[in-house]
Amino acid sequence: MINTQESNFSQGPQIEEEIINVRRVSTKRVGGARFNFSVLSVAGNRAGRVGLALAKAKENSQAMKKSREKARRSLVDVAITKDGSIAHEVFIKRGASILLLKPAPLGAGIIAGSSVRRVLELVGIKNISVKIIGSNNPVNNAYAALEALQSLKNKS
Repeated sequence: MINTQESNFSQGPQIEEEIINVRRVSTKRVGGARFNFSVLSVAGNRAGRVGLALAKAKENSQAMKKSREKARRSLVDVAITKDGSIAHEVFIKRGASILLLKPAPLGAGIIAGSSVRRVLELVGIKNISVKIIGSNNPVNNAYAALEALQSLKNKS
């Protein structure tokens, strides 16, 4: 996990970044296989803002840098309650990924798997239960979780 300071201190808590998934993708060409890297990262301030980005490059370090920068630029606001949960249940289908997010009582923690847990941690949710019903693809599940969080109504 990488902690970075924002340039303006009045914007609130600092942004944290985390790499969710790194994939090596190969393309067959006349001279052989060419390898590229695809990196999914999430950035958030643990206070209601989160961003998600997928970036590709020929080298792993370049892909990671591009992904982290894109995630920081794509921050969105999420409505979370005062007790660190969500206001209501959300059922979302995005591609083959189907997610069910339910508010959990105080002290339950984050009950989620895979990439969804990292997205929820960096947005600042502390008590939630998530069931991943469809695909186990971490990229699709992370984007489905972000879409579900954006669809929340503000009832805090």
